[in-house]
Amino acid sequence: MSIERVPGGGSASYSKAVVVSGAGRTVYVSGGLSPKGSMADQANACIDQIEAALRAVGGSLEHVVRITAWLTRLDEYGEYNRVRGERFVGNLPASAAVQVAGLLQGALIEIDAVAFIPD
Repeated sequence: MSIERVPGGGSASYSKAVVVSGAGRTVYVSGGLSPKGSMADQANACIDQIEAALRAVGGSLEHVVRITAWLTRLDEYGEYNRVRGERFVGNLPASAAVQVAGLLQGALIEIDAVAFIPD
């Protein structure tokens, strides 16, 4: 199994592309949210939830190949970007961020993930 990550430019905290090949399992992690605290607090909590879901199936954050974040305020994107870079350091996933009008429970951010766990 191999995971090849094509780096984003400059100081990007994501990969332009991630290529996965070999035997393993693809895991789709549902969007998680935690509607308390700052954007950074909520982003960390979302990633904690992703990490817990992956641990439950024998994986970890290093296996994440793609994440999508829905943010209610793009002026706080920088905080999310910082957290993403800190949490995925060395194993940056492909990533997309989308602004939305609102999220459940008044959350500022929701993040889902796709991971590949080798056999």
